[in-house]
Amino acid sequence: MQNEARLIHVTGTVQGVGFRPFVYRLAKAYGLSGYVKNLGHIVEIEAEGQKSELRAFLKTLPLKKPPLAQISGLNSKKVPFRGYSDFSILHSEAAQTEDSIIPPDSSLCRTCLSEILDPTSRYYHYPFTVCTNCGPRYTTVQTLPYDREHTTMEAFPLCDECNKEYKDPANRRYHAQPVCCEACGPKLSLLDSSGKKLAENYEAIIKAAALLNEGAILSIKGFGGFHIACSARRETAVTKVRERLKRPTQPFAVMAGSLETVGTFAKVEGLEKEILNSFRRPITLLSKKEPFPLAKALAPGLHNIGTMLPYTGIQYLLFDREPKAVYLLTSANLPGLPMLVKNQEALEKLEGIVDFHLLHNRLIANRNDDSVLKVVNGSQTFIRRSRGFVPEPLKLPFEVRPAIGVGAELNTTVTLAQGNRAYLSQYIGNTGKVETFSYHQEVVRHLLGLTGIKPQNWGCDLHPTFNTTAFAKKVVQKAGVEALKGRKEAEKEKPEKKSSLSLFKVQHHQAHILALMADNFLPKEARLLGVALDGVGYGRDGTIWGGELFESSYFGSKRLAHLQPQPMPGGDLAAKQPSRMVLGMFSGLLSEKELRKLPLSFKRGEAEFKLVLKQLEKGVNVRLSSSTGRVLDAASTLLGICKERSYEGEPAMKLEAAAKKSRKKIEIEPVFRNCEKTGLQVLDTSELLYGIYELMESSSPSDLAFAFEEGLACGISELACSLARKRGLDTVGLSGGVAYNEHITTRISEAVREAGFDFLTHSRVPCGDGGISFGQAIAAGTNYLSRKTEDLDPYI
Repeated sequence: MQNEARLIHVTGTVQGVGFRPFVYRLAKAYGLSGYVKNLGHIVEIEAEGQKSELRAFLKTLPLKKPPLAQISGLNSKKVPFRGYSDFSILHSEAAQTEDSIIPPDSSLCRTCLSEILDPTSRYYHYPFTVCTNCGPRYTTVQTLPYDREHTTMEAFPLCDECNKEYKDPANRRYHAQPVCCEACGPKLSLLDSSGKKLAENYEAIIKAAALLNEGAILSIKGFGGFHIACSARRETAVTKVRERLKRPTQPFAVMAGSLETVGTFAKVEGLEKEILNSFRRPITLLSKKEPFPLAKALAPGLHNIGTMLPYTGIQYLLFDREPKAVYLLTSANLPGLPMLVKNQEALEKLEGIVDFHLLHNRLIANRNDDSVLKVVNGSQTFIRRSRGFVPEPLKLPFEVRPAIGVGAELNTTVTLAQGNRAYLSQYIGNTGKVETFSYHQEVVRHLLGLTGIKPQNWGCDLHPTFNTTAFAKKVVQKAGVEALKGRKEAEKEKPEKKSSLSLFKVQHHQAHILALMADNFLPKEARLLGVALDGVGYGRDGTIWGGELFESSYFGSKRLAHLQPQPMPGGDLAAKQPSRMVLGMFSGLLSEKELRKLPLSFKRGEAEFKLVLKQLEKGVNVRLSSSTGRVLDAASTLLGICKERSYEGEPAMKLEAAAKKSRKKIEIEPVFRNCEKTGLQVLDTSELLYGIYELMESSSPSDLAFAFEEGLACGISELACSLARKRGLDTVGLSGGVAYNEHITTRISEAVREAGFDFLTHSRVPCGDGGISFGQAIAAGTNYLSRKTEDLDPYI
């Protein structure tokens, strides 16, 4: 019998997921002795025993890890045999807990669910039942190390029975920080709109389920914030939510109690089913079944419906009372503002919006909205990466210096990066709003504290008026003066000397392509033909970009082509009122008489129509934009599909929905020209729009919507392949919000691959502006690698 001893280091998400007790039980099963302990993001194991058993232990370790654990590295080396008498779990070493990885929140596991539905269990009907394999994590963490006293569970001392389970290595609740029971844990209450308590604990569940079934509107407190809920089967209740929230058409997500119920109103199969049913429980966009049996007001004019399954004990118990129920479930926040997280805040700010409140008394340390995913071109695509994923790190293809990307303005996130890992924050939102911008700064502070990263390089958007850009600039300047003269002197004078930190302004669409490259783990020497298609981004020439083709590397980029710059009469008004875009795109192509016949809509009627024509004629208050989003908006409006935008992306999303109904193939040939202003090749989008205009009397809006998307996709892919061939590139990548369009992305992918090129899009970070901070962090973090690229322009 040959004995051996090994020192093993396991890295990744291995804290707060039951990893140490798992190692303990596995070691005991193989007859090994030694110890296991936490060293921040590393778990250290020293194990000794028979050589064959030790090898079997090492082989089994990554295969049977706890559900929430993510192993990024497992290193083992021989050490001297010490002769331990037993295997034990040692306490965490607090001095070495920097750079810890806190696991994301997870849905209730099947074992805990069975307990809360088991009349013989002490956890029966208790909604806050959890173990090391499930429940809230990130949303409870206040500081590190991840121990109960550093979470919002500090307010709930363990009872004797829970303490016994908490301290037993053989129990699945060993060191599960959120563990509790009805005797010692959070309490549930049902309140009316005035704050009067109507019921507590399970009685609150019974009454809340009945109220929802009757058509009432409730706020429900979850892991990372409040939701607004009502029956998704009641048209009047859904319409009332719309009226009270002042969201006339923005789609609402729904929650169903089972996959079987989901199957009654949506098509769910393959990858979509896998995503929907995963422990992360994101909102998943599913195609509606026709006839659609739920309220029509849930997602008017769209072909899909955001759907999720229950993930908290409260939600499961509501569905236990009403198994066939389907609930509208939307974040409890006013438009553009952060999700509500405090009880008193919910009572005050939701007055007149909800009828009742189902809330608990556990604090929420970190606001965290639901994640949203969509399957596009056969792959999972993030629309929003938040609950269930954050703060899980993203592995990078090479090491970067400590850096931060502060994001853009809409759909903002923050990214911290160091070494070969990046931490993408939860969804923040529109930082143009004061409250959301304040939340953005709060997220930055918290993420800095959790990761221990001290970014030297700060990446921000090139746009001069973004709050996030001003924030990064202020931090960098302040740090420089304080480092040189101290805090008091820094407050008295403006910074003139060089800061100890560095600021890097990264063009919006180039950040999209950098995010795409790192998302796909391209090596640092890689180059590709990057296509960035979205609504708006401040260009290097001071104009608005949004349909860009670049040759890109990690060190530089060159703009090679773009969509035809189109006039936006009234500037941003043309984004909200796309009829203005139609007039702009047709100016010079159609006469005034022909323009008057178009099915357009102006709030101020004839006076506004004349004003827009005057603006276009004189070039007053008209901005040029190569935006793909604005072009799609114009097509949607021209076809009578969506004449006014009430939420971001609405006209383009409804154009995609209409195109899904197409039954007749119509071809519109793309036209290419050279741009007078840039000298670059452009896809003439006015000709594309004119192509469907000519066929409006003989073809349906759905057929023309499909034809327009098809023509746009074919034109972009033809341009991309031609440029890639000329530049000797073998890969074409697509990023930006337009990449969420299933038809456009699939057609570009098919055309690129048919031409012999590799095609890439996103899978780990959002295609839209939620991925901008990731690209900014890559640009800032790799700047030390910068080298001369004579044929490319430097990012910074």
